[in-house]
Amino acid sequence: MKSIFNIFQELQKQTASKTDGFTIASLPLVKFHKIGISPSGQPMFFIKCGDSAKAKSLDSNLEFISVQFNRECQLLTNKKKVAEGIYTVISLKTDSVDLQEYFLEVVYLIVKKLSPTPKLKELKFEVEKLINLFSKFSRPPIKTIQGLWAELLVIEQASDPEYLIRAWHSAASDKFDFNDGADKIEVKSTAKSRRLHNFSIEQLNPNKNSNLLVASVFTVETGIGKNIFDLVELIEKKVKDRDLLFRINEILAQTLGRDFEKTFEMFFDYQLAVDELEFYESVNIPKIGTEFISAEVSNVRFDSDLTEVQPIKKLKTKSLLHKSLF
Repeated sequence: MKSIFNIFQELQKQTASKTDGFTIASLPLVKFHKIGISPSGQPMFFIKCGDSAKAKSLDSNLEFISVQFNRECQLLTNKKKVAEGIYTVISLKTDSVDLQEYFLEVVYLIVKKLSPTPKLKELKFEVEKLINLFSKFSRPPIKTIQGLWAELLVIEQASDPEYLIRAWHSAASDKFDFNDGADKIEVKSTAKSRRLHNFSIEQLNPNKNSNLLVASVFTVETGIGKNIFDLVELIEKKVKDRDLLFRINEILAQTLGRDFEKTFEMFFDYQLAVDELEFYESVNIPKIGTEFISAEVSNVRFDSDLTEVQPIKKLKTKSLLHKSLF
């Protein structure tokens, strides 16, 4: 089956007049909705609508995408008219090839979930998620590309990646990378030659009834390796739940913000990361005891060297979160 990006590349070889309609192609596994190309050569999706109610007040025009609800469109294949009807049109507004490929994959995830001719209520719900996703691209990043790559590496290597994704960043203010409401996992990355990681005092002192594991990942940037989207592609092969696939993209956008496009050019040594991935029980990690910190002191951070700390060889707890790793 051709990828969505390959289909779009074939459309780019065709031309469409601004007055003659939009050149389109069929989507794999989808009957009525279509992929198209704008007169300026940018990707579009045409979602066949189940009603014709006017909904211009719902239209959105963001920096990167625009959404026009319930528009009358004329669609063409090889310059021949093939369809005319009411469609919701989702368009990308950038010539960045990387963002075009990303846009095509993410919107296709949504399109596959839609009914053949969705009503406005159903369509509005799914499109709002897309708008929320792309609106994050103008915000400041909340984590480094290196740190996010390490978290994705842990998910990709997990025995149950779906469980991990559900527990991933449950809240924006969460102190831990993975938290299922019972136990925690914190992922630390380093580009150094030893396992030297930075912790906050709270990260190594979870509530007493929670078990905390720390994942240590070597993230060495290379000219040839895997970037964030290479890892996402590997994860997608292991995940069947489409909502979870979209959740990955939501977290990527929320975490990277305006640094999003930089991720396409940053590659890390995948095999080194896999070979050297280790997990540690938080109780064994060198740290500052809370009894030595005055109640008036806050925001305490420190570096801890895990080189001599014994990693986990066998999981001792019954934690569902921790079992999802092994």
